Amino acid sequence: MPGWIWVGAAAVIALLALWSRFAPSTASLVRRAAKSGDLGPVLAALGKKRPSAQPTAFNQAIRLLWDMDERALAMELVKELAERYGDAKIAQFWLKQALTIEPAIAGKVLTRAFVTEHYQP
Repeated sequence: MPGWIWVGAAAVIALLALWSRFAPSTASLVRRAAKSGDLGPVLAALGKKRPSAQPTAFNQAIRLLWDMDERALAMELVKELAERYGDAKIAQFWLKQALTIEPAIAGKVLTRAFVTEHYQP
């Protein structure tokens, strides 16, 4: 194999290593969102994950916000999770949590029609 292929492969590996080292983690993006109120970067990061990994990634982000007592932001992610993966068990878990533990916040974020469409008690 020509040497330039090895150099190219090494460069790609180095770039991927740098990217994974310096790309913000979901946890750090969630912490920033808690300070700024902007979930855009979190949603963008979650959307870049493999579709099969997205419900778990949403769960982690929601859990972080929930534990930080950022329930309104967590509720926005619950809504997004339910819209994308409403049949996933974790989406149903968070909808139930939202409706039973934080009904006032849920009422502001989740419409009755949304709940009827997405929640499967």
